[in-house]
Amino acid sequence: MPRTATKSRRLSTRFNVAPLDHADHAAYLALIDLATDQGLPAEVADILSLAPDRPPFTHGPALCMTARTRRTTTPTGAVFAALPEWAYRHRMTQAYPQLAGFLAATTINVYGLAVAPEHRHQGIARALLTETETLARSTRHLLATLIHKPELTDFYQHMGYTSAHHILILTDHGAMGLTQPHPMMTAVKPLHPDVRIQSVPGAPGPVVTGLLPGCDLPPTAHFRNGRLIT
Repeated sequence: MPRTATKSRRLSTRFNVAPLDHADHAAYLALIDLATDQGLPAEVADILSLAPDRPPFTHGPALCMTARTRRTTTPTGAVFAALPEWAYRHRMTQAYPQLAGFLAATTINVYGLAVAPEHRHQGIARALLTETETLARSTRHLLATLIHKPELTDFYQHMGYTSAHHILILTDHGAMGLTQPHPMMTAVKPLHPDVRIQSVPGAPGPVVTGLLPGCDLPPTAHFRNGRLIT
């Protein structure tokens, strides 16, 4: 499998994070299987056989990274990030295909982040997520999104994410809602200073602004009866 230009990066004295190597496919799939509650695409195994579409992706439209401790021969952590499927499936983007293309080009979704149970609480998940964000940011992605269980809220908040059951993304066609069935939560993190997470009076959840050019809110903005009033 061809690699991207991204090189293995030493993120601590204890482990390295690097693009998935072909020899580690089986171990990677076993790790990622631990994160099935995060909504992994069904075709993950098939994606691993693809050549990278473009940076930062390593396998087709996906970014597949592993973490390996200095004392192990197989990966101890894995992350699978890719184009956000919601960018194409949302009813708003189906009505506005150009919006879907823009969101897919500027947003990266973390579908799976997993660490082997015996290697947890060592900073491996933090290193994998940080490297994913760094690579996405370097290729002009503006926002990171993911789905997680409520018990992981503190971890993701510490990593700079905002978590809620319902999150809105402001677009020039209105507010686009991302809602998860209870108890799952959506988390979002700006990867660019122009993108912000705002609390708007009356809104059902946090609002992502500045993702699309010109999509900002004045200080007087509020929601009334489910509608955005600017």
